Amino acid sequence: MTELIEFKRGPGGRPTRAEAERRHAALLKTAMRLFLERGFEPVSIEEIAKRAGVAKRFIYARYADKSALFVAAVEYNFLGRMEALHAIEPSPRGPEWGLLELGRAVVDMALQPDVLALHRLFMSAAPQFPELARRMLERHRQRGIKEIERVLRFYAERGEIELHDPVWLTEHFFISIIGIPQRLALAGLREPPYDEARRLRLAVNLFVNGCRARPTEKPAASPTS
Repeated sequence: MTELIEFKRGPGGRPTRAEAERRHAALLKTAMRLFLERGFEPVSIEEIAKRAGVAKRFIYARYADKSALFVAAVEYNFLGRMEALHAIEPSPRGPEWGLLELGRAVVDMALQPDVLALHRLFMSAAPQFPELARRMLERHRQRGIKEIERVLRFYAERGEIELHDPVWLTEHFFISIIGIPQRLALAGLREPPYDEARRLRLAVNLFVNGCRARPTEKPAASPTS
């Protein structure tokens, strides 16, 4: 069924800039909904164009192929949520407090039903479309992981933790806090709130203790002859 989307046109019948942006947003929302409902492979550019009420040339003027459209749709509909973590200010009370607050926000985001649906879609499509998987992981690193890294660097700059490899340690922290909760949620399960909170505290404590800055030990004095 074709969706009824009305678009305004400017002089000469061409859409205004604002209208073109609105069409683009409608396209990305429609594409994401179709991908989540039916999977990546079954959905065609033709169907997306028809359901979004745009011409195929409107899509191909912006995206080289369906994979590029998929990545853009995910970025528009989901990755912006990771940037919402930018609103979290690192707690001056220390990394334990700050990373616990950050961890709660990340876990809450990761367990949202539409985020879980996207994760299932990504995992099912990745083996058949490795280039799509590579693009998705690159965008996740560029936009999402950077917000977590920002908080970790705050404590590193204060000398409270050490980040010898910031990107790897940031990804390790991310996986350590969402790994089990998200895996359970993908199976339709959820831990009791107390256990979920306890698991998060343990993950934060393990990470902070593993990265905690330690005073440099002075070399032992040579014995006098």
